[in-house]
Amino acid sequence: MNAKFDWNRLRAGLLGLLLAGVAGLYPVQVMSGIANTRHNLTPSGPGTVKVPETEPAGTCVFCHTPHNASPARSLWNRTLSAATYTLYTSSTLKAVPTQPTGSSRLCLSCHDGTLAMGTLLRSPGGVQFTLDKLTGAGVLGTDLSNDHPISFTYNSQLATDRGELVDPIGAPSTLHLDVSGQVQCTSCHDAHVERAKFMRFDPVKGALCTTCHRPTGWPSVTPNPLQGHASSTAEFRGTETDTNPWPSGGYTTVEDNACLNCHRSHAAGHGKGLLAQTGEAANCTVCHSGLVANTNFNLSAEFTKTSRHTIDIDPWTHEPKEDASLMPRHVSCADCHNPHAADASTATVPNVTGPLKGVRGINQAGSPVAAATFQQEVCYKCHGLSQATTTSITRQDNERNVRLEFDPANASYHPVAAAGKNLTIPNNSFVAGSGLTYLSRIGCGSCHNNDGWTAGGTNPAGPHGSNYAPLLERNYNSASTVIESATEFAMCYKCHDQNDLLTTTVPGKFPHAKHLSTSVSPTSCATCHDAHGSRTQTRLINFVTFDVGGIAVVTQSGGNPITFNPAAKSCTLMCHGNDHNPKTY
Repeated sequence: MNAKFDWNRLRAGLLGLLLAGVAGLYPVQVMSGIANTRHNLTPSGPGTVKVPETEPAGTCVFCHTPHNASPARSLWNRTLSAATYTLYTSSTLKAVPTQPTGSSRLCLSCHDGTLAMGTLLRSPGGVQFTLDKLTGAGVLGTDLSNDHPISFTYNSQLATDRGELVDPIGAPSTLHLDVSGQVQCTSCHDAHVERAKFMRFDPVKGALCTTCHRPTGWPSVTPNPLQGHASSTAEFRGTETDTNPWPSGGYTTVEDNACLNCHRSHAAGHGKGLLAQTGEAANCTVCHSGLVANTNFNLSAEFTKTSRHTIDIDPWTHEPKEDASLMPRHVSCADCHNPHAADASTATVPNVTGPLKGVRGINQAGSPVAAATFQQEVCYKCHGLSQATTTSITRQDNERNVRLEFDPANASYHPVAAAGKNLTIPNNSFVAGSGLTYLSRIGCGSCHNNDGWTAGGTNPAGPHGSNYAPLLERNYNSASTVIESATEFAMCYKCHDQNDLLTTTVPGKFPHAKHLSTSVSPTSCATCHDAHGSRTQTRLINFVTFDVGGIAVVTQSGGNPITFNPAAKSCTLMCHGNDHNPKTY
């Protein structure tokens, strides 16, 4: 026998032939392609991690051996880690992950970073390689709580229990499960093919994620131009000092990044939900701060205004399928927006518009609904289940549950939950060109909106923040003493015609001008009218009894109850020292 016979070359050749048919999983051409991947740790490999020229070896030997493999399946040639791993958990997780098994445990023998990469069961010539532990982004560690769950059975029952999952029976061939019917690392990665992060196929437009996941509202076919995150061609416009929302080597548009806009399958910023950013609000504002989104410009600036939704308080309280009636009161972007279903479509007020599509809500009866139909049903999750706790004026009927104030059974209400009851309002009492009549309905967003918003303007719509409390689009001065002007009552005059309201030439018309003028102690619209509704009196009458500072405003006249009698056109009360006992108009 020739003493110079190359046993290493023979061993590598035999190993390649054996592995080409292992479990019938990999065609020969795929197996031979590993030489061009970073998993080729020989001196000729293209990556930066490889053995030195003095330690030549076959390409496959770093993972496989033809004899005495452990485990026998895959002819594994590496010592397996004895680590105990911290597993992924989530309130929506219906699968039961176990400590890594199957191919995942094989992958982790390098990728948990606990063992040297040169630790082989059968090394060429019996000499271990000098390769040290893997370092860098490829190391997952032993804490897998921020990584996609692995080593769990994926079957039809799981798809039914969890919902929004593809049933593996009849699923496309792109759904790759381990031989045991489990999701493993190999469900997403193919270690033998050089592709970004060894993905099984190009994950552009969410193609890899939607092999298993089918979120409600996310299109399963080519999206239409209004389909929000699934069709947006917006690109990152920031500089090197700004946070790029997309992973290194990612795509350049929202549409192409798809799931990667918000999620990471490994090393997620926040484990539950595998959200990309470490802050809950940041997961949205990283794009919606003028750096990516084209239509909703700088939302971050809105949350710095004096009146705002406090998305920075109580982070991570929101749950995807929460019952608002059982949850601590909180607010996050996802309480009002469903990023899978949101789009740019419009709707007739008070129906939900595209940005509010697919959001859970509370209906007028106080019951949860899986997807809100009307704007107010989204708002009711916080403002329609209990009394408001913020400091405010005190009224005769101090009901502060907005859902109850809008109840169509009330004596009067702004027409949010139903058309109004006052059928005698003339059209000329509304602002010309508004299109409003006594049959019109409005939405919460008709009043609660960005104070910088204008139709066709460049500022984002919605009650994210405003300089007018409480989150009003325009000024509404509810002080007990205030001089009337188009500025002080701009919110009211958005719909109600100022000139018609103040006219004194119509017989029998209530003298608003006298109450709002400087000739008597001037008062505000809020002193008499409750903008949401009045459970007991018509025309939104619900008098303020104490202002924000606790000072009495409307009190009894003598021992008589505070009353407004529209039939007699009279009031019985004491206001700003003026005794109406009773007083007619």
